[in-house]
Amino acid sequence: MRIAVIGGGSSYTPELIKGLLDISSDVEIDEVIFYDINEEKQKIVVDFVKRLVKDRFKVLISDSFESAVVDAKYVIFQFRPGGLKGREKDESIPLKYGLIGQETTGVGGFSAALRAFPVVEEYIEIVRKVSSATIINFTNPSGHITEFVRNYLSYEKFIGLCNVPINFIREIAEMFSVNLNDVFLKYYGLNHLSFIEKVYVRGKDVTEKVFENLKLRLSNIPAEDFPTWFYDSVRLLVNPYLRYYLMEKKMFKKITSHELRSREVMKIEEQLLEKYKTAAEIPEELSKRGGSMYSTAAAHLIRDLEKDEGRIHIVNTKNNGSITNLPDDYVLEVPSYVRSGRVHTLSQGEGDLFALSFVHALKMYERLTIEAYLRRSKKLALKALLSHPLGPDVEDAKDLLEEILEVNSEFVKLE
Repeated sequence: MRIAVIGGGSSYTPELIKGLLDISSDVEIDEVIFYDINEEKQKIVVDFVKRLVKDRFKVLISDSFESAVVDAKYVIFQFRPGGLKGREKDESIPLKYGLIGQETTGVGGFSAALRAFPVVEEYIEIVRKVSSATIINFTNPSGHITEFVRNYLSYEKFIGLCNVPINFIREIAEMFSVNLNDVFLKYYGLNHLSFIEKVYVRGKDVTEKVFENLKLRLSNIPAEDFPTWFYDSVRLLVNPYLRYYLMEKKMFKKITSHELRSREVMKIEEQLLEKYKTAAEIPEELSKRGGSMYSTAAAHLIRDLEKDEGRIHIVNTKNNGSITNLPDDYVLEVPSYVRSGRVHTLSQGEGDLFALSFVHALKMYERLTIEAYLRRSKKLALKALLSHPLGPDVEDAKDLLEEILEVNSEFVKLE
């Protein structure tokens, strides 16, 4: 089996390889091939990867996307169009307009999506011609890109993945001293905008115990966390990214009082790349990079797609009846049954109206942004920005859009 990793120069790559090494005793991996437009960075990372892998499977570098994905059974997208400099602009530009600067939500996610769409569109067309690979996507904004590929490019074997769901499951498993596979969540929403309505451990509903445990832990509430009355009223566990929507003023203040996360990550990445040049083991600094359990989510999904044992994973895919009061074609982040090399969403009944109010609003924003890209339309782009709960008001929208388009002109042009 050949696995292609697109964005091989990412400082996350060694963690991904650790995950693939972990499953290599369960599934046969013949070779992992890397492709990245930053050849210098990729060489440092892949040389380190070779020391980690030793002779467990072949580690190769491709000089083109097409040659990387030919004959690949799985393709992992983990590239960042525009690099960390692009992320820095995504975070800094909104702040000038009094808006939250964050790489996947609001204005930051909007500009990141516009940069990603043309690259993803090109890559999907190449995969369609030369391969029948299943694509696992981590490129942000992951859910928005999955909506683009599944509903607009019609490539069905495309699965969006995030580390947030598996970290939720791990936390619950630790709380009840059980294995990850013993936990099932009634989980739904969008990537970075998800909700947990019910928690089951070994088939038993333990939701109330989880809420009681949460109250105990919140006795000393950090500034950015939700108070106990919120959980008493809403009765949903929420994705940490909901802080940006429900604590907008507080989160804006926090962001503006600290160094931009992109600049912190640039420093961490510089340190990691230096260590990768000589390291024999994964450096401790990688834990500061973020994305914990990312490799586990990707590797375990590949393992279970191959072994066909009917495991459940929370992924970004079409709703297809998982939440009955949402349209079937919405790409959602939901539990899915892995069988016959595919993911099949599990029926969870109706979703909570509080949660669905966010899902509908953000889904319309996602689709307006995609339409703006496909039609190269500034008017639709303005509608998308104005529709987003974290977007600009009418006075700033046009100036903000022009600035975003100017700094991202290498990737996209709208008229």
